[in-house]
Amino acid sequence: MLPENRSFMVRGEDGEEYGPVELDELREWVRENRAGLGTDVRLDETGAPWTPWQNHPELVALLAEAQATDSIPGQPGTIAPVWRRLVAWMMDIVILAILLLPLQLLLNHIIPVNEFMRAMIDPTTLQSLPTPVLNQLAAIMLIESACMVLYFTVCHAFYGKTPAKALLRVRVVNQNGEKPTAVKAFVRALVLVISVNLIFPLVVAFFNPQRRTLHDLVADTYVVEA
Repeated sequence: MLPENRSFMVRGEDGEEYGPVELDELREWVRENRAGLGTDVRLDETGAPWTPWQNHPELVALLAEAQATDSIPGQPGTIAPVWRRLVAWMMDIVILAILLLPLQLLLNHIIPVNEFMRAMIDPTTLQSLPTPVLNQLAAIMLIESACMVLYFTVCHAFYGKTPAKALLRVRVVNQNGEKPTAVKAFVRALVLVISVNLIFPLVVAFFNPQRRTLHDLVADTYVVEA
């Protein structure tokens, strides 16, 4: 049995302090992945020090009880922190750049490197480029986007994770905790590539408790700790 009427202050990922929060409410926060192992907490008492969640036996018991008995709809595992997803994304971009290096060297014979870089750094210069160069630039961007879709589709459909996600110990799953089907992986990758060109792909994750991005919502997937 957990102690009654114990209240805690909680320090969020944003550095702000929240509370006091009683154990029943903290259980809901665990369900929503707002608190858990590693979260800094302190007793709602004058002079109580900040300590990790796991330093409080009642909070460890609460977490174990919630994971063992509570059904958490749509959350097939421990949701991965946004920062790990962001780091994995940046690492995947580097991996993709290395894989596409031979293709890029080949494409550089089609369109001058200086024109390509100038257009990427300052899109307003696009209007000054000749039509043939614009067509070549569009073709290159289309090829690279297609390669990105293929990369994420294959990695997630076959393994549930990219090499970067494997290093960061996160994976993509469906509601059953299994890797997505090839169709779902393709849809997810396609929406990801489109959203990258329109909005920052992780923005939506800050507006729902399960940290799902636009491509997660469309493909009905989740990114959880591996």
